[in-house]
Amino acid sequence: MVPITKITVCGGGNGAQTLVAIAEGNLGCAVDVYAPFADEAGRLRTGIDAHGGLEAQGAIQARGLPRRISADPGDVIPGSQLVVLIVPAFAHEPILRQIAPFLDERAWVGAIPARGGFDFCAVRILEEHRRDDVGLFGLQTLPWACRIKEYGQVVHVLGVKRTVDAASRPADRIGAITSVLARMLGMHVGTAATLLALTLANTGQLIHPGIMYSLFVRWDGTPLDAAPLFYQGLDEEGARVLAGLSADLQAVRARLAAVLDLASVRPLLDWLLRAYGESIADSSSLRSAFVTNRAYAGLKAPVRQAAPDRCVPDFSARYLAEDVPFGLAVSRSIAALAEVETPTVDRVVAWAGERLGKDYLGRDASLARIPQNYGLTDLEQLLAFAAEER
Repeated sequence: MVPITKITVCGGGNGAQTLVAIAEGNLGCAVDVYAPFADEAGRLRTGIDAHGGLEAQGAIQARGLPRRISADPGDVIPGSQLVVLIVPAFAHEPILRQIAPFLDERAWVGAIPARGGFDFCAVRILEEHRRDDVGLFGLQTLPWACRIKEYGQVVHVLGVKRTVDAASRPADRIGAITSVLARMLGMHVGTAATLLALTLANTGQLIHPGIMYSLFVRWDGTPLDAAPLFYQGLDEEGARVLAGLSADLQAVRARLAAVLDLASVRPLLDWLLRAYGESIADSSSLRSAFVTNRAYAGLKAPVRQAAPDRCVPDFSARYLAEDVPFGLAVSRSIAALAEVETPTVDRVVAWAGERLGKDYLGRDASLARIPQNYGLTDLEQLLAFAAEER
């Protein structure tokens, strides 16, 4: 891979601001920001100018000063060897379409995190622009638990994973991109064999919808006194739901293991221990691994204010609105192609769909990033795509 002299971070949220704060110092290169949503670019400039840079506090101490911030891709994408999308998954496709005409030859473009089916949509867009020279990558999860403290000024990093897996297309160039990602993030970056493996290894699709389901499946509409703890509020029944979701994905892994390298699709408890290690005080069970994880301390469920002292669950938050159509529904559709039954996944997807007013496996399947929407309508086609035969 050519030396990195400039990267562009796409996004203006928690993860994007964390990366902006650390990337310049870690890579020793210029950092630009593409912030196309609403007034994000202006707000970022105002905050950064006032604070003299963008600062990460907490588990990471760093400060970065982006060279340029713009809502125009032509201002910031050219000259970038690495373009990183840290935005909700629903924004991947429009941003890829916006930046594709401005990508340098042999640039790398990727998503942190990739979520399910990132490669399905990215390959289609690059093919439309005849950009087979561009490399793709994705990370399994966001490397940090982080929250913006003051927009454009300070982001608080609550916890950092010990390691996170990445995948690339072409798959045989994974070593080149992981070395750059490891330096940029300041952490170990493991490898998944393919972006399809990364789709199935996406733990956010298990954890976020699974905990939302366990917290609110019996909610009767009565406003709550306060937002419940999210990860640390997990009870035994919720842990059984998460274990069931993980078991369903492990069944898909077992079905495809003869033809795909899916070593990165780990059982959920194994992943937690690998990602967080000593941050977990009690690793004796799936529930205890969640509730004693320091990186999750104090994080609460998404809610909306219903009255001055009352709130209701926010089912439109990304834990359902992103992690089902760009996560769990994608893996469920892959399971269908592989003829694997997924009872817990089906139950959680159906409940989430009711809360969102969507049927992601039926009438609203076009809104999900499932392989069938990209012409991958049988297992043979899916496997050929993963093997880069098309």
